[in-house]
Amino acid sequence: MDWKSKRRELQGVNGALGVVAGLGGYVGHLYSYGMATFLMFGIWILGATVINLLTDPPE
Repeated sequence: MDWKSKRRELQGVNGALGVVAGLGGYVGHLYSYGMATFLMFGIWILGATVINLLTDPPE
């Protein structure tokens, strides 16, 4: 599969997962606000890093 052509879609999925994690804490009260913020940024940062590593061509 050509991951490079799917980079934009994968970043969209990553962003949506971060928002869902945040909403679980802020709206759903499943965990504290601090944990929701930590999860959102953690998902966004780690997800973006993994996506960039997977979609960059090998040198």
